[in-house]
Amino acid sequence: MKTFGIIAEYNPFHNGHKHHIEQVRAAGATHIVAVMSGNYVQRGDVALIDKFRRAEIAVANGVDLVLELPVPYSLASAELFARAGIMMIGALGCVDGLSFGCENPSLEMLKTAADASAKASAPEKIRPLLEQGISYPQAVQEIIGLEAGPLIADVFDDPNNILAVEYIKAIDYLSLGIEILPIKRSGTYHDSDDTVENFASASKIRQMIEDGDDISEFVPEETLAAVKEYEENETLCYFDNLERELLCLLRKSVPQQLAMLPDVGQGLENRLFEAGKAAVSLDEFLEFVKTKRYTMSRIRRILLSLYIGAISSDLMMPPSFGRILAFNDRGVEIIKASREKNAEQKNRLAIPFSSDIKELFETPIPAAKRFLQLITVSSDLYSLAARNIARSGTDFTAKIGKLTTVEVPTPPDPQSPPNIEVTQGGKLPQE
Repeated sequence: MKTFGIIAEYNPFHNGHKHHIEQVRAAGATHIVAVMSGNYVQRGDVALIDKFRRAEIAVANGVDLVLELPVPYSLASAELFARAGIMMIGALGCVDGLSFGCENPSLEMLKTAADASAKASAPEKIRPLLEQGISYPQAVQEIIGLEAGPLIADVFDDPNNILAVEYIKAIDYLSLGIEILPIKRSGTYHDSDDTVENFASASKIRQMIEDGDDISEFVPEETLAAVKEYEENETLCYFDNLERELLCLLRKSVPQQLAMLPDVGQGLENRLFEAGKAAVSLDEFLEFVKTKRYTMSRIRRILLSLYIGAISSDLMMPPSFGRILAFNDRGVEIIKASREKNAEQKNRLAIPFSSDIKELFETPIPAAKRFLQLITVSSDLYSLAARNIARSGTDFTAKIGKLTTVEVPTPPDPQSPPNIEVTQGGKLPQE
């Protein structure tokens, strides 16, 4: 049994994602677990399709177990997003490696970039640049260019490379000692407007969906079916549909409240407050606040944190549970192996994993209850981003059961545990 982890958003799941999974299988993985953002994603947006359906699509296309990366981690900076995802991978205790897609698949160069980034992030180096109005990512990249050279600095030109570097830094920080497998992205760059053969970026596909264009060439049939169904039911979710809700919250907020939001500091709360009073549209608000220092994605993440009720202190706590969104029989094997490994090794990162949200609410960890409340409330608010609003309580009513296992060419590991059937109601078996 060789298990690899992937940290993803699948917004939506496309052919590039499927190619990545196939490459991980080809590298010897018998089992794959994905830690996936829920209904809110790191670019500062709502997911087009809800987390449960995206997780099912991932399992239908080669992933064996999908765990939810809870808000507010999914709305955090690249560093905190990556660290929380790696912590959840480490919490399983049975994951042998991590794979990610990136533009530069040279592990040596990525490790060099990770070391340079860790050194460049020292407060005494970065503070003078921030005071000049440069954004944090730009400041880090500028220092790296001076200290490690332009080739290493160029690694940070692509968002996927930035996440790759942060994954490596988090693995080192946590001393996990797992294998790292970079896979070169197929066809197009992140956020590219181009298409190559049957590959297109997630942002290009989302734009095509919004424009009513045919996406069948670029996504598997399960994604295509979901998009058609959600279009017909008018349940696709878009950030812009939250305009009135967000403007309402901004007009009700005071600087002291805004200062408590993640990634707000150095007077940004005053800028948010003034823009919230003056703006008559979301676009106008974003333009009022955006500067070289404050990127659009950062401002959008701050807005969504305000929307769901997350505050900066939430990000000081590590993940305290793992919500299972979808799985197949190999996914059950991963959870069983996790329980056995953690019991043997006394894994310091170990947390409870379950598909039952009510069961997780019984976890005797105060931080777990706080995050579970954020997850359930944010899910109730999520569907307000669609034209047709769903009923609340979806985290409690969603039916999560074992899905059909996808056949893969990798021969079964004779040491792997036998298949285990799920109990009634879709729960994983208990020890």
